[in-house]
Amino acid sequence: MMQNKFNGLSIDATMEVLNCTRSYIYKLIRRNEVAVLEDIYPIRISIDSIISKIRRLYPWLIEQSKPTIDYHLKQKAINQY
Repeated sequence: MMQNKFNGLSIDATMEVLNCTRSYIYKLIRRNEVAVLEDIYPIRISIDSIISKIRRLYPWLIEQSKPTIDYHLKQKAINQY
């Protein structure tokens, strides 16, 4: 499957979405808790892996609002440019 830069968020955008530090994002990457899109520079974090991380943190939230969260993350990815 072809990945493009619009399928992922930058490190800074991911920090904003997860409300955490840059070092924590890199820790999540090292632990394979979020996926990095391959062959894309600068680094992009997979939107699906961000949703999975949110699901693990707040399972009651994601079940009620996954379509909304997915939409807003994709819009954020597109608006980075």
